[in-house]
Amino acid sequence: MDSSTSPSMDSVSVVRSYFQAYCQLDYRLMAMHTTDEFVFEDPVFPHLEGDFARAMFKMFIIGAPKTGAKFTILDVSEAAADPNVVNAKYRAEYSFNGRPVTNEISSVLTVEDGKVAKQVDSFDFPGWAAQTGGFVGWLLGGTSFAQSATRDKAKHRLEAFMKKDPELAKALEVRQ
Repeated sequence: MDSSTSPSMDSVSVVRSYFQAYCQLDYRLMAMHTTDEFVFEDPVFPHLEGDFARAMFKMFIIGAPKTGAKFTILDVSEAAADPNVVNAKYRAEYSFNGRPVTNEISSVLTVEDGKVAKQVDSFDFPGWAAQTGGFVGWLLGGTSFAQSATRDKAKHRLEAFMKKDPELAKALEVRQ
């Protein structure tokens, strides 16, 4: 086990290292900071587990040169009630269909045995939809229809990405 994910490392340091790997677009290092059963949730991907959760980050990182994605850590701090829970804020900046997007994300991460076990992100979905979808996104971004359509599209995009990656395709086959 490498020292950056050792159980003796405090939760804030684990999360900071995890996000630093994301900011550096280092998928392998980021994945090393997650448990096998890692769970990710946000308004677009309501529940991803294990390889599916890691695949989403791999998809974003591999797509970064095309989208100009840049991730910035804004804050990382221990939650008052539980030393294994860490609150973080980060910013994602990228281009989506030629539109500039800046998304401020709040994240609650649970650390187990020196690795990130769960990440729950929240952000202003209507505001994000307005940036990514222009006028239509602005008009419909707050509706459950828009969220559902976005989730379906994102799920299909992730599955298509996984099919192209031999390592991830196996996880997709096992699930189906």
